[in-house]
Amino acid sequence: MQGKAFIIFLGGLGAVYVLLSVLLNGGNSIGALAQFLSIGSCILAIAQPRVALYLMVIFAGYSDLLKRMMVFDGHVTMNDVMWVRALCPLTLAGICLGTLARSLHDGSLHQRRKLISLLVCILGFIVSVVSALRSGGGFNAAATQLADGAAYMFLLFVVPCVFRTPEQIIAFIKYCLIIFIPVALYGIKQQIFGLSDFEIEYLRSGLTVLSKHLDDVRPRPFSTLVDSSPFGTSCAICACLALMVRRHHRDTGTRTWGMMSFVLFGIFVAGCVASMTRFANLNWALPLLLLPVLRSARGTAALYATVTTMFFTACIFAQDLINGVTKLTLWALENFGGTAIGEQFARFWTICDRLEGMHDLAHNPLMWTMFGYGTKGAIDMHEAHMVASHDLISNLLLEIGWLPLSLLLILAALALHSFHRSVLSLRGTPTFSICLWMIGIEFGLLVHNVFAGNVTSTFPVNFFCWFIAGALNACIIHQESLRVKQRLPSKPAPQPVHLHHPSFARAQTVPFNRTLPHG
Repeated sequence: MQGKAFIIFLGGLGAVYVLLSVLLNGGNSIGALAQFLSIGSCILAIAQPRVALYLMVIFAGYSDLLKRMMVFDGHVTMNDVMWVRALCPLTLAGICLGTLARSLHDGSLHQRRKLISLLVCILGFIVSVVSALRSGGGFNAAATQLADGAAYMFLLFVVPCVFRTPEQIIAFIKYCLIIFIPVALYGIKQQIFGLSDFEIEYLRSGLTVLSKHLDDVRPRPFSTLVDSSPFGTSCAICACLALMVRRHHRDTGTRTWGMMSFVLFGIFVAGCVASMTRFANLNWALPLLLLPVLRSARGTAALYATVTTMFFTACIFAQDLINGVTKLTLWALENFGGTAIGEQFARFWTICDRLEGMHDLAHNPLMWTMFGYGTKGAIDMHEAHMVASHDLISNLLLEIGWLPLSLLLILAALALHSFHRSVLSLRGTPTFSICLWMIGIEFGLLVHNVFAGNVTSTFPVNFFCWFIAGALNACIIHQESLRVKQRLPSKPAPQPVHLHHPSFARAQTVPFNRTLPHG
């Protein structure tokens, strides 16, 4: 009791210190609060990774809103912005350290699939470090690029260690959906009533690249997130997760979250549509359409072959597609362009930027170098209009060259083949349906990356992407452990000891006499 009281006393002193530091600080109070939150959440994550992962969902949904609200207090510096942006990366770093320490302590790291997942994450992070350092932007720019992007791939290892059963994963997904309901509703409000005054002031502050929205006919809604594209894509992912939760309860024989899942699906789809991000709508529509296809190996192979064929066809006939999209845009502007919303909806020619990059893949020899130009060289060539690159493949080809890109594609193909084979081996189990949903969501993000830019490098889409990959990994590990337990031979029941010596023959047949004579 004395120890608990001492800990409570120290916690109270710490809270008073934080409160006084925030209130009496001469700078921005929200920036000072973000500094304490970042350090505190990192320490909490090392001690309790699972609790910190729940806390990280709140940061994923509302940390940018916290940055936006700093304009109320004034005296905003880039140091304050840095601490707000550091909330999620520092929490994630603590979660990774705490999870690794616990896995080493309990011996679960020695499981083959978890160890392979960790090695894949380390290898991918090293490749990202080399790519970031080659960009020529300096150490700070490279660290920012890694913290905001590549670091989240460690969720592939963290999630199976923190959530060991599908029930725990579903409970966490329910929590994520509840946390992100206000995000979707606030984006819908922005679409209907416009941005608030403090948000307009934030766009004019120079602390964000979102000032481009002020040049539009009407600023697109971005809710509490960093931009409209991550907002729309995150809502599309949450819409699919809502239906996935319902499917899980149906497979386990319960009726929980029946109507609730449909309500949440409608809210998040409305948020996706309100974002005016047209391509993001594929992220909730594709999984619905592809679930029957992903149930078989032939269907999955045909699906990847179709997407690959479509990509090569778009590269070859890109100019014809550009002409067709331009005509479609002019027709839509003529019929729907009378209002600001109609004009934003009718801008199909934004797809032409991606098609120009695909056109250069097939017709521009400058795109094809063995080791690329680096990030800075690729940006300089793009600004000089020597090349066009607005999709993931053309960007990687310019930055790292065709040889490293070929190796990455081979490794990605092997990883996808392993995941699909493992998931198809789960047929007949209660987790098979939710694994199909997760594969459908990841496939939608893959298509989005290939045809419309690297959306999985933006926050919080990267968080959802790698969490779902980690959840899929956790379901496979859980089912494999169940199969191992079923294969183990059951221990035989202990047999009674038979005494065969003649001296004990009568003792085995005559009952024990409890009324022994005294003396």
